[in-house]
Amino acid sequence: MMKRGQTKIKSVYLILFLMLVGLACQLTSPTPDTWSGTPTAIARAMTHTASELTQEAGLGDAIIVTPTTVPPVEIERTPTPPAVVAPQGPWLVFLAPERSGLLVFDVIADMIIEISLPGPIIKGDLTRGLSPDGRTLILRAGSAYNTDELALYQVNLPSTEPIKHTPLLSLSLQRQIVNEEGGRAMETLQAVTQTDGLAWSPDGRFLAFTAALDNESSDLYVLDTLNKRIDRINGLISQSASPFWSPNSHWLVSQELGNFHPETGWRSEIVTGIRVPSFDHQNVLYLPDPDSLGEVFLGWINAQHIIAYSMTREGPDTLKQVNVEDQTINIIFDGLFDKVVFDPRSRSLAFALDYEKATPRGMAGGVYLLGPNQTTYSLQRAGDWKDLSWDVGEKFVAAGSMGVYTFNPEGEGLFLANQGGVRLSSQGNWMITYGDGLGSEVGARLHQANSDHPLQTLTEARVETAFWQPDASAFFLQTEGTLYRLAFPSLNLEEVFAGLPPDDPIDLIWVE
Repeated sequence: MMKRGQTKIKSVYLILFLMLVGLACQLTSPTPDTWSGTPTAIARAMTHTASELTQEAGLGDAIIVTPTTVPPVEIERTPTPPAVVAPQGPWLVFLAPERSGLLVFDVIADMIIEISLPGPIIKGDLTRGLSPDGRTLILRAGSAYNTDELALYQVNLPSTEPIKHTPLLSLSLQRQIVNEEGGRAMETLQAVTQTDGLAWSPDGRFLAFTAALDNESSDLYVLDTLNKRIDRINGLISQSASPFWSPNSHWLVSQELGNFHPETGWRSEIVTGIRVPSFDHQNVLYLPDPDSLGEVFLGWINAQHIIAYSMTREGPDTLKQVNVEDQTINIIFDGLFDKVVFDPRSRSLAFALDYEKATPRGMAGGVYLLGPNQTTYSLQRAGDWKDLSWDVGEKFVAAGSMGVYTFNPEGEGLFLANQGGVRLSSQGNWMITYGDGLGSEVGARLHQANSDHPLQTLTEARVETAFWQPDASAFFLQTEGTLYRLAFPSLNLEEVFAGLPPDDPIDLIWVE
């Protein structure tokens, strides 16, 4: 009897010990933002005749074109059994190698879906062409040397069949390009395919884009998703470029480019604003400086004031604030600088100056912060910063030869030595530091927010980029040409796709 009692007591102690070990594991194992009580996601925020004729007509006997063929994408991953594609997503979308189509990773089904599009897809459209609600993807793809192939395409997941809205070039321009008749047509092609040629209105109704369907030059068009029509908004002899919407979707700003020079590039001639949705009121906002190769629209302080700067041969120049209602201009920073980035939430901006540009102005080389409604900027951290970005974790990220510096709009910062990049989770609870070994520590590491001490090493391979799943339950690493997914709590490297160009960070978007 005594032995049985001792056995029972030992059993109770053993059970209590195992329960305590399990609890300790739960307390020390990394968990996603969604498991810590935070929200699961952030709300994210043609002339008809000419278009139809271009789509229906042929190029005629004057042109003989050998159609290009797009080789099938070889997916270097372990085959998975057939799975049902999740009708509501979520899906991770990225460009196939050589920009020959789209690859879609279905997280629920754990499979890759291929979407065939004529190549090349214009770089940058993957992020610019995603609608504000994250559900509609429209991008430009195709070659100008094949009849009507260069066009505006819409992808509606889970369907893998793209919808073509309209070609981007008229038949006349296509003939000139294929037959190499003069340089004007090639200039127009270059203008139509610029990386900043797409823009969604924040309310998700309009997609502005540049095309040349009615003139020999690029014009500004708007796809109205509500009325299902495409209209030309302006038609000048110069090249329309860079559509950019106000936060309330009431103004559409763009610029007109002059002739392209092989040595100096474009020259920005004029910046205009058009009132929406009537499109009946157009203002000349300002005339760029003579040395402007193009105006860059950075963001909006409010519904009337846009921030812009001039891109020159020496670099970015003259940060300014422009009122689209009365066309007044206030200079924020007069002179050359290196990088600038805008936080659309707090309406703060940060810019970087190297020592060469800073010293003649009596300033220190470093990264500066300017808050909303402020007239003076403050030095956040001295140094030579080569890259500057705004992270979804609501922090500015400056990267340089010494490491990475993150800081919020209030000026609170954290320096991470010897790191090449940082990605914060959507709610800011976790962050990943990474590097490629060339001036930064190789591999990737997981940190708690605001800590420069890593919790664990995720990989010791070179990492080109990192990307968080919106609900922060997992993230993706691109390393040495392979894309991996790492899910909490195990954080094992699960191969998604192999065969990406090494040392070339890819664009990734999340579609739901």
